Order: sequence, then C-alpha cells, then structure tokens
Amino acid sequence: MENPFKYGEVVSGENFCNRKKELKEINRAIVNGYSFWMYSPRRFGKSSLILKAFDGLDDKNIITIYFDMYKLETLDDFAREYSALLAKELFDWKIGIKKLTQKIGKLFHNLYPKISFDSYGNPSVSLEIQKIEDHTDIETILNIPDKIAEKNDIKICIAFDEFQEIQRIKPFLINWMRSLFQFHKKVSYIFLGSKQSLMEYIFTDMNSPFYEFGFKMPINPISNDDLTSFIKKQFRKTKLNICNETISDILNRSRSHPHFTQYFAAVVWEMILEGFDDKNPDFNTLWMKRIIDSQSFIFQNIYDQLNLNQRKTLIAISNLKDEKLFSGEYRKRFDLPETSSLTSTINSLIKKNLIQKVSGGYEIINPVFEEWIRNL
Repeated sequence: MENPFKYGEVVSGENFCNRKKELKEINRAIVNGYSFWMYSPRRFGKSSLILKAFDGLDDKNIITIYFDMYKLETLDDFAREYSALLAKELFDWKIGIKKLTQKIGKLFHNLYPKISFDSYGNPSVSLEIQKIEDHTDIETILNIPDKIAEKNDIKICIAFDEFQEIQRIKPFLINWMRSLFQFHKKVSYIFLGSKQSLMEYIFTDMNSPFYEFGFKMPINPISNDDLTSFIKKQFRKTKLNICNETISDILNRSRSHPHFTQYFAAVVWEMILEGFDDKNPDFNTLWMKRIIDSQSFIFQNIYDQLNLNQRKTLIAISNLKDEKLFSGEYRKRFDLPETSSLTSTINSLIKKNLIQKVSGGYEIINPVFEEWIRNL
C-alpha cells in the first residue's frame, strides 16, 4: 500500500489539512488586490497554502503566478527565471509563434525569446539573456505584469516564495521592486519567507524599502483536533488502526508542525504496517528512535561545527520547560555564559536557523534535532 502521509513536498487534495480560515482570508485579499507578507518556519505549509488558495480562487479572471526564489544565486538567475515564468503564464500561445516572438521581444529588453516544442507539439518559451548590467533591464522585467494587466484589463497576483533570499541574491533588487510595485494598480504581490529576522526587517524596519508594503497575513498552527481527525482519516483510508495515545504523542513531539506531523505519522504508519503494536508501551520510543537514527549523521555534522557555547545553549534550550533560560540558576545548571555572551550566542544560532524565538523563550526549530540534542 502507498503511504497516505506526504511530507517534504507541496501537498494538495486529500493530503492538505484544514486551513479554511486562512484560505478564506487569502482569497479575499487577492480578490481585493491587496499585497501581503507571510512568515513561518520552513516546511510549515506556506507554499501548499498559497497554491491551494490559487487553485480555489473564487474569481477565475485573476491570473496567479508562483515564483520560488530559494534556489536562485545571482541577479542573472532571477532575471532569466522570472522572465521565463512571466512569458509562460502571461502570453497567449494562440496568437501564433511569429507574433508571439515579436510581442515578447518588444517587452523583454535584453532578452531574446526562444520557442521550442515538446513531443506533443505544445510550445514553451525560454529566454536567452545577456548579462544584466543596467537597472533599466530589471525594471523592464519587473514591469511586465503591470503592462499586461493594464493592456488586457485583468488582475494578476504574484507570490514570491522564500522572499528573504533577495538579500543574498542582490540586496538592491528590493529597492527596484518597491519603486515599481507601488505603482502597479492591477497587480498584487504575496511575499512568503522562512527566516523570521530577515522578513521582519524587510517589512517592519523603517530603514527598509519595503517598510509597510502590504500587511502581515498570520499563519497559525493547525489545531490538534483537526490534525487528529486528519491522521485518523488517513489511517482509515488504508484500513489500518492507530490508537489515540499514539496520535497524541505524534502531535506533542511534532508541536503540531504540519511537516513533522506528516513525517512522524508516515513513519508510524510504516511501522504499524510492518506489524508493530502501537499499544505497546515502548512503541513511542521505537518510532522516534527510527527517525533520529535516520538523521543522526546530519545532526552530528551540524553539531561538530558549533563552538562550545553554542552547544551548551542548544542543550539548555532542548531541556527548557517552565524555567527561564537567562535565570542565574538555569545558566549555572548548564554552565552557560554571562548574559551578554549568551545573547550573542543565541543570535548566532538564530542566524544559523537552528533556533527561533517563541512566546516566553526559545526553541530548537527542528523537533527531531531537539530530541537528538536532548539525548546527547
């Protein structure tokens, strides 16, 4: 049987759990032409949520475009990939290849359209590009959606995923975007990010060009009730049973994080299929051990690259319950440095995307890594 739980990829259809409130709010924002930004840790389901919203959009006259910036390395990469996506999504192939080529050529300065066909005769476009050296070339590309929307009297919504990567690709690109996007009347933008400090700087720091550009769309954890129902439903589909105690343990260990909930449930499903009894008192230890063992080499490599204070701080955070990390007693128990050094260490771990600030303290982002650290 195929495992009914999906993780590490965009999920849709029956693999998508709830988010009805967020979908309704996103739909309303897109229809009204509002731009917004959204932060959550990686694999929290932002991409799946936006694509689900695009798929279920009430107004079918709105063109939606999704662009992932995570793998881009240079400004040339951005120009080439974004241009090709715009050409693919915004141009009507029915007008004829010759006219299409001319049309694209007029709009894409410094870009040369190349039309190719697949084995079924369907056309696709790639764009040959010279090295981008002038900001006017970027402006031409960034203005394409607005020109198309105005000319055809349509609305367009574009989602930039992992938007914080713009700081790595070309920091000044964000200035060009803001100077142009603010005049795009028929195009709205969604900015998704997984690094809290960078996203907050981009949209809430007064020194950032994107200060107060769009509003923050909250994305909250899926309720335990919804996740419990989802897990039970997926098990019933494959005619396997899971006890309530095992589901509670999955949600407790995953912190109800969508990716880790699906990941843990997938491993539990495999073990029950293999014949393990989830009512056995040792079962919850066994399935987590299987997960930790599969990733221990990766975790060891991460740990080996940390200095002593970073290691001590991670161990201390992994054991936090009701204590305060900065209290004298807790620092003494885990031999943590003084307040100023501890603050610096925490900031370095946040930059490495290993921990995040939460209400009342800090937590290790990856709950499996947290279990591994706790067991050292």
